[in-house]
Amino acid sequence: MAVRKVCIIGASGKLGRYMVQHCLDRGLQVVAVCRVKSASKLDDFRDKIVVVPGPTNDEDVVGRAVAGCDGVLTVLAPWGRQQYSSGTARAVITHAEPGARLIFSCGWHVTKDGKGEPENPATPRLTPTYKSLAC
Repeated sequence: MAVRKVCIIGASGKLGRYMVQHCLDRGLQVVAVCRVKSASKLDDFRDKIVVVPGPTNDEDVVGRAVAGCDGVLTVLAPWGRQQYSSGTARAVITHAEPGARLIFSCGWHVTKDGKGEPENPATPRLTPTYKSLAC
């Protein structure tokens, strides 16, 4: 099954915004989930995507966002100690469409070139290895 509509959870972060553009460049429809206070980070995509603001571990938010999506890409930083990441994963697995492709990525900071500095100096810098999504 070819992926045509993707939900990106954690879309307002650095990797999330990169993935939004990556998917749009390939002609995919994008539904973006991010915290309410971070929604403005997606303003550059305002007319090209659907934004569902809210806690990413909220079952209702995730349920609305993943409805009708062929793929769900979860890219977020594990903030807090309230089972935010595991709650998000649980909500995605519970509400994703049957047969949808699910990809989970969780990390503190990623730079495309490995040279950018983290916003928080205490955060370790990671150099990712990129592989194209099978979209």
